[in-house]
Amino acid sequence: MTDSHHIQTRKKVELLAPAGNYEAFLGAIHAGADAVYLGGMKYGARAFADNFDEEALCRAISYAHLFGRKVYLTMNTLVKENEFKEVYSFLCPFYLEGLDAIILQDIGLLPYIRSHFPLLDIHISTQMAITGPYGARLLKQMGASRIVPARELSLKELIQIKKEGIEVEAFVHGAMCYCYSGQCFFSSFLGGRSGNRGKCAQSCRLPYKVGSEKQKGNRTKEEYPLSLKDLCAIELLPRLIEEGIDSFKIEGRMKRPEYAAGVTAIYRKAIDQYYETGCQTVSLDWEEKNRLQKLYIRSEIQDGYYFRHNGPQMVTLEKPGYSGTDEALVEEIRRQYIEEEPKLAVEGQVLLKKGMPLALTLSCKGYQVSCQGQPVMQAQNRALQREDVKKQLGKTGNTPFFFSRLEINMEEDTFLPLKALNEIRREAFALLEKKLTGEVKMQRQESMGEKLSPISAEEEEIKAAQQLMLVVSTKEQCIQACGFSTRWLLFVASDLLLDRDKELFSLLRDRVQKGGQVWIRLPAVLRTKDLPRLDALLQQTGDFTEGVLISNMESYGYLMQKKYPGKLALNHHLYIWNRESLNFWSKRSQLFSAPLELSRREWKALSHPRFMYLCYGRIPMMVTANCIRKTKQGCRKERVSLEEHLEDRYGAHFPVEVNCNYCYNTIYNSVPLSLHGFLEEIREFSGKMIRLDFTTESGREMERIVREYEKYICHEVYDFSFLKEYTTGHFKKGAL
Repeated sequence: MTDSHHIQTRKKVELLAPAGNYEAFLGAIHAGADAVYLGGMKYGARAFADNFDEEALCRAISYAHLFGRKVYLTMNTLVKENEFKEVYSFLCPFYLEGLDAIILQDIGLLPYIRSHFPLLDIHISTQMAITGPYGARLLKQMGASRIVPARELSLKELIQIKKEGIEVEAFVHGAMCYCYSGQCFFSSFLGGRSGNRGKCAQSCRLPYKVGSEKQKGNRTKEEYPLSLKDLCAIELLPRLIEEGIDSFKIEGRMKRPEYAAGVTAIYRKAIDQYYETGCQTVSLDWEEKNRLQKLYIRSEIQDGYYFRHNGPQMVTLEKPGYSGTDEALVEEIRRQYIEEEPKLAVEGQVLLKKGMPLALTLSCKGYQVSCQGQPVMQAQNRALQREDVKKQLGKTGNTPFFFSRLEINMEEDTFLPLKALNEIRREAFALLEKKLTGEVKMQRQESMGEKLSPISAEEEEIKAAQQLMLVVSTKEQCIQACGFSTRWLLFVASDLLLDRDKELFSLLRDRVQKGGQVWIRLPAVLRTKDLPRLDALLQQTGDFTEGVLISNMESYGYLMQKKYPGKLALNHHLYIWNRESLNFWSKRSQLFSAPLELSRREWKALSHPRFMYLCYGRIPMMVTANCIRKTKQGCRKERVSLEEHLEDRYGAHFPVEVNCNYCYNTIYNSVPLSLHGFLEEIREFSGKMIRLDFTTESGREMERIVREYEKYICHEVYDFSFLKEYTTGHFKKGAL
């Protein structure tokens, strides 16, 4: 076995590889990954990967630790209330085995794991869509040690997060989501398979026609406007290392083991090349570049968002499928990294002295173990030969070790049965393996306290009658809303207030003077560049607004840092799926939106008087940094527009809000959600707040809907028969 096959521990920047099964795990470790991320049988965002059962995952942790590598477990889905009670028993064996970190999305898991598993590092998944330093700072204060930020961030923004004193993990290779991770409902509402549950059906890889409202019925040909090219940032590695990125992440837990091994090996070589030469460029030869292209890469590649905000060059409009895979290359990778197992170098000393016990000492990676066997005897016939000792002790085939040096000290005319040599070899190597991995396990056992029950959120008394919450997106809707009862809370999109429209400001102030409440709906995504605009907006509207409706952790962290004096309401993307997350947010906000992907039964299980229940409105299916209009026509910087539409294979039209103020798109569902058929059931919930969201509706359409809901609130006869096309979403069954 050559030295190139002997795994060495590496420090420096971390190379993090995916593993969808045990073969992929072995391939990644053997190819040079410093750490591997993988999923168990529950709570992972790749439900359709093979994943690891308890025995395989514990074996993987032990194997990785032998070579000084790490294992991170993905628990990066949202956890339903009835599933939370199993978190402890699921995680406990992996924690005791020495699991290095957990990757999570659900905010409820963070304090729970911090309390129950105190020595386990917590990494925040990209599914939480952290977009800046304020959200990162908050999570660090809560006990997170690493952030996997939104993939849409630039290198400059990653550096700002890094300055918070928290590790930053960044994607460098693999498939790219079109939507901000954790913000996508496309697969969930079209097919019932939620990306927040690891079951995304990849609706973004399907064909669509693109056009404006004026072009309905006369759209362009079918293309793939939501399908991003695969990421390949290998040429950016020197710059990313120089800027202090802590971990380079390769995407691909759904891909074959040969992909994990092959891509890892090439990135390993590039990283090592940087540290060996200090060269600011990665010089891959033609053969290596060709290998990357042949390993499950889509027809084109790009280098991500590190130095661009968006652009058509990132989108694969014509050919979103994978290019052909070179099976000869796959076989070569399999032989090199999966079938041929590397070994750890061990130095050994064996002593055979007549009348004394057989003694074997092993040394590896600074650790040493010694074993004694049966007494060595005087040879009566054939004496034991040095070659016999070397041969028997050298049989390390079923262990992860090999002898780099074996010193044999033996007297002449000694004898031992070969069985005795085999026994001491097995005992010594078992003891060495335990020594190499046992220290972490012992620390974990000592850290375990008694099992604690999940925390229950405090119950609140129901004091208020049912209310309507009106969320408006256009000036026409806002003017219309100001004519309704001041009992109803009004949430106005921040974009409507940026220009200090005198008419709107006058109407809103007048509404407040009459006893109404006006809240501001902050942008779906908040980036560092948006903070001056947000500051100005809050200052200009502070005299008449009650509070803000926020959609992301960055907004919350920023407002807390600034000691914002108003009230907070949570939008749907700050998820509350269980009592732990409810307990977290109920202490920090006045109102919160009931989760869109839970069923009525699950809503009742989380019953709380401060929930807002969305009963009407178009669901925001995607929030994206890339822009539909820019991809097809170029950037027009029109502030906010709802002219663009997508048309799918079945003729359904999805409105696209192009928000140039904050530079993102929101793709809405083709039909609104409407729960008018279940209002009497909803009346029995502890929450009394009915939320109505308006996007594409005219003022007249909005008035008709609100008037019927007012009748419902007043226990009068209401009639929604005019609503012809709508969906009831997940109200009946919930997301899978």
